[in-house]
Amino acid sequence: MMWLSRESMTCVICLDLLKGPVTLPCGHSYCRDCVQNHWDQQVTSRCPQCRQSFSPRPILSTNIMMAEIVEELKRAESAAAPVDHGYAAPGDVSCDACTGRKLKAVRSCLQCLDSYCEIHLQPHQHKCHETVSSAAETAQRQAQLPARRTLLLQCLEVKETDLKRLQKEAQDIGRSAQRAVQCSGYSFRETVLLLEKKCSEVEQQILSEQETQLRRVQKLQDQVQQDITELNRSISELDKLSLIPEHNQFILPSSSLSTDTQQESRPQTLPRTDFEVMTRAVSALRDKLQLTVREFALPRPEVKITSH
Repeated sequence: MMWLSRESMTCVICLDLLKGPVTLPCGHSYCRDCVQNHWDQQVTSRCPQCRQSFSPRPILSTNIMMAEIVEELKRAESAAAPVDHGYAAPGDVSCDACTGRKLKAVRSCLQCLDSYCEIHLQPHQHKCHETVSSAAETAQRQAQLPARRTLLLQCLEVKETDLKRLQKEAQDIGRSAQRAVQCSGYSFRETVLLLEKKCSEVEQQILSEQETQLRRVQKLQDQVQQDITELNRSISELDKLSLIPEHNQFILPSSSLSTDTQQESRPQTLPRTDFEVMTRAVSALRDKLQLTVREFALPRPEVKITSH
């Protein structure tokens, strides 16, 4: 009986060895329960494979010969079964229902896109689903490997190109930022030096103007002091004249004195620089600079990094 394959004794509904096999008038065989449950869900009794319809529903009788062949196949498989536990090896299709270490799948459902081992195959009912053996599915997937590998290599090449581009972009960002730090530092230092220079110039201007005005005031002070000295001398001479008893001695000096005591003109007050004006100008410059610094903000352009 070993020349019979498991596939020839498999029910296409439950994907397991036939149990209580029955043969329809069209010649296809199924498990009794599988075909009855299938017909119970259909309006018309049809063969799940060739789609031939039967009316009325045929009476199902057990195919005794096929049942014996299935039992003989089970005994032969049990005697020839290897010692291993059926775990999926590298390259095998593994069972999608197994948890932990997965068993090797024996059937795959093309509708559900899942594969099942012997243990999990029975609970899954693939009614009217197109199924293939695990060997056929493995061969088909292996045939797809070269194309998938080529596609993966192309994706790898694109990603490596993107990585190099991003690395170069990161380097460019670093160099650009370093240049910006240097240039901004230089500009701020130049600004500080300019302010320090202007501060020195303003101080020198104020001190120079102070010296000019002090010289002018000092000159006027000297003139006023000289006038005070002359006035004091004249007063002293008047006091002396008032003490002369003789008329002849009084008249001569008093005549000359009247000429010397003419009304003296007062010193002219010249306009001077208002240092408060200069102070207010410097304060206004400070306020403008503070406002500019507070409102200063670098532009932040939107940068989009795209991945191909």
